[in-house]
Amino acid sequence: MPGAGASATRLALTLIVLLAAGPVALPAATLTEYMDIACMQEPLERLQCDYRLREGGTLEGAAAEYAGTVVEGRAVRPYPQDDDVTAVLVLVDTSDPARQPVIDKIREHIDTLLTASAPQRRFGLAAFDTDLHVLAAVGAAPADMRKAAALLSAEGRTTELYRNVREAVRLLGEVDASRRVLLLMSDGLAEDFAYHHEDVVAAARADDVIIDSIGYPRSVTRSVALQTVRRLSDETGGIYVQADLVDFDVPRGTFTRMLDAADSGGRLEFDLGALRAAGAAGAIDVSLSFQTAAQSFLILAPVVFPGTTPPASSPAPDLPPPPLVAPPPLRTAPPAPTSAAWPWFAVLALLLAAILAALTFLLRRQRNATARPAETATPLAYVVMADQNRTRHVVDKIPWRIGRGRNNDLVLPDHSVSRLHAEIRGSEDGHLLLNDLESLNGVFVNDNRIDSIQLREGDSIDIGDIRMHFTLKDESYASQEATVLVRTRTPL
Repeated sequence: MPGAGASATRLALTLIVLLAAGPVALPAATLTEYMDIACMQEPLERLQCDYRLREGGTLEGAAAEYAGTVVEGRAVRPYPQDDDVTAVLVLVDTSDPARQPVIDKIREHIDTLLTASAPQRRFGLAAFDTDLHVLAAVGAAPADMRKAAALLSAEGRTTELYRNVREAVRLLGEVDASRRVLLLMSDGLAEDFAYHHEDVVAAARADDVIIDSIGYPRSVTRSVALQTVRRLSDETGGIYVQADLVDFDVPRGTFTRMLDAADSGGRLEFDLGALRAAGAAGAIDVSLSFQTAAQSFLILAPVVFPGTTPPASSPAPDLPPPPLVAPPPLRTAPPAPTSAAWPWFAVLALLLAAILAALTFLLRRQRNATARPAETATPLAYVVMADQNRTRHVVDKIPWRIGRGRNNDLVLPDHSVSRLHAEIRGSEDGHLLLNDLESLNGVFVNDNRIDSIQLREGDSIDIGDIRMHFTLKDESYASQEATVLVRTRTPL
């Protein structure tokens, strides 16, 4: 049972942390399913909240409540005002020359986006494959944006998605704007090794950047990669839309919806004087309720009323000290507990004992498992590289994918190989089929280009510039062949 000991250790640490942790204060800025909101208590009896509705629309009502006392919220600054700026940087994935039809459609989408302009909106354009290329700085005129879009071309090879999106977030964060939106247009495929999803989300939240995204799938098999861009939008308060698989169109009104959501909300103010008059004191959590035409929702905002709790009494400094009191007589039994804290120590001790016993059991099982030969799946076939090393790769599952991307079962790090190039699948009659996944350089079997073909013993396969052979025979097959008669001896 590989990893059992490590899993049990993580479980033990998690339980100990949960037992030891105290109350957790909510952050001042909160991203919820419905809104992005940041509240500040200044001065003490006024709570100001800047908010944005993730799906746009209008807030119909807001209220703060504590201990039965309700205070209505008041809109003091709707967004946008005359001095507000919404910066929008369009970021286009131009990797893989086979994606040129997508780039042609993206030019149309950029033109549609520009028609949804408003006085506070400033647009810019950038493209990326291995590196980021700024084609039009944020604030460019619509005519310059269209000229820059005409230069878009799918010429790149490697796609460093996370590194370049993070760099685009950094550039957008340097723009002097009230709201910042990164509109990512990509197929979601990433070949980064040093940068990850969490790096992008952390940078976007730090720079107040919303990541809207449009996913452009090239095929059904590749559409799973769109989860990458969907997550970036979900975790930064943005909107995700998937383009059509055939003609790459998006639903009507997509760009208006994204821009209106970015420009929604404003600033609310709650008068906390009524809550203080009703007895609210110290550090409390005020319930903030919101109502839109579509739904109602609730969040908690931390509020502090200092100086409302009377200080602990102490003897006057000029009074004589109280008389000494004789200590109580010794007792043979321990004194009764004065608080309910002691049962937690007993529970913790029992829990730790149970965890240690479970760890011992799991580690023993792991040692026993490693002492036995590991059980492996029965190989379905083999792919043997046609080079001097003759490296064999086991086809042990269906589908079995081949390509340049690191998520393939057989990774071929060569620029002649597409990120998702080909795959071996099973047919209804039990044979193995080789399918081309719309690769740029195609798939050749026995020097004939194919879309899909049944594989047979000894077939030669060309993936880009890489040649390999298909076989159903394992390495020990030669030793299992019949003995060859090399001479005879006349019996005596």
